[in-house]
Amino acid sequence: MEYAKAVEAARRLEEGNIICNYQAAPDEEGFTAAGALRLGVQEMTRFGMGPEDFRTLAQYIHDVVAGGRLVREEVTAFRKRFLTMRYCFAEDMFTDLMKKLHELI
Repeated sequence: MEYAKAVEAARRLEEGNIICNYQAAPDEEGFTAAGALRLGVQEMTRFGMGPEDFRTLAQYIHDVVAGGRLVREEVTAFRKRFLTMRYCFAEDMFTDLMKKLHELI
């Protein structure tokens, strides 16, 4: 990405329903010169995205940033496949432990 272009890229991506943060790279002087983007990859992994899904997402990002393509509806449909949180504990798994904890305090 070009120097200081991440703010504009993040804005365009948000218009396409791809949420990210602009970030200054280590060699840039600060956020006003941000030329990098930060994505919540770990969060989407928790929602079940795998390697092929991230390739699809990367193509959407490329289409927006490099090509100026509008992807809002496609991204919305794509994201609907990832609604269930994974790799975390269910609330009912800790009922007994919570009771014991409350008894201690």
